Amino acid sequence: MATDKSEFRQLLQRYQEGNCTPEEVQRIEAWYRHLGAEQQFNLSPTEKEALMTTVWQRISRQTAPGTVPQVDLPGGWQSWPASVRWAAAAALVLGASLVGLQVSHMPTKWAALTNPAPSEKAEWQVYANTSAYETHVALPDGSAVTLAPASTLRYRRELRGGRREAYLAGAAFFDVFHDKNHPFSVFTDKVVTTVLGTSFRVQAYAGPSDVQVQVRTGAVRVSQRRTLAGAVAATVVVLPNQQAVYSAGGQQLRRELVAQPALLAPQSFVFEDRPVAEVLAALEKAYGVRIEYDAVAVRNCTLNLSLGNEPLFAKLDIICETLGATYEKAGDHLRFHSPTCLAE
Repeated sequence: MATDKSEFRQLLQRYQEGNCTPEEVQRIEAWYRHLGAEQQFNLSPTEKEALMTTVWQRISRQTAPGTVPQVDLPGGWQSWPASVRWAAAAALVLGASLVGLQVSHMPTKWAALTNPAPSEKAEWQVYANTSAYETHVALPDGSAVTLAPASTLRYRRELRGGRREAYLAGAAFFDVFHDKNHPFSVFTDKVVTTVLGTSFRVQAYAGPSDVQVQVRTGAVRVSQRRTLAGAVAATVVVLPNQQAVYSAGGQQLRRELVAQPALLAPQSFVFEDRPVAEVLAALEKAYGVRIEYDAVAVRNCTLNLSLGNEPLFAKLDIICETLGATYEKAGDHLRFHSPTCLAE
């Protein structure tokens, strides 16, 4: 497949994120059929991780005889299952040993084909979701993970010791079993997310894309793993309806609101001649979102309205239309701007 280094890297990133056109998918798959001929690209560790995650999609389809790249494999390889031969060929081309492939990349259903002796079983458990659907993974500590397509989860089989640790490439939703004495940490290539017991989603595909950590319940601490020379690693604490976003290009970590805050504390939104400050306080409590406003400007403002199941921002649109006010997002909170109401 003729392509230059820059184009290949961009194409690999789009393939990893599932954003390729059908024609680009054909180009990538054609490249897989000639893995050994493309070593001049000298993939970085991050790009290798991206390729090894997506290559399982190729492996799952390559089960017919005669479809393995022409790469010298250990003696007796012809008798191996086709899927394992594909994995071995990819590992050798990418510079990974067969043992390293089984421990760090290979999903359980493929690693099991090698039938290791009980005393030689790897310390790590690996799940690679090569399907087009989410898959559910139950961890030994009682935590649950919903793993997105084209994503890989790796964790110690026992999850013992002072810390519980998992490693993610891709995206997943974590519902962590509460254990205040044993924090749970999710490591990605760029950030580490630490919790005691909560539910949150991590999106961290390999490559230059941003990393997002969205919290549904509880709180998490997100810290960047890489910094510029001499810089201190940034850390933010993220609450429900907030997300931490790490910009790989600028190596910056920030906290902001999620696109659509969820209702956290259901309550009535019927207000009969109530002060605007009281209405805003009700929204803050219901959604866990701080709303900043000028107390003097709204001191004499009242509202007479009934809100239903609208999202938070739709509710605010209705309030603003009634008062002639506006609002804006400001990082992890909102700013509400209202004209001054005169006393009657």
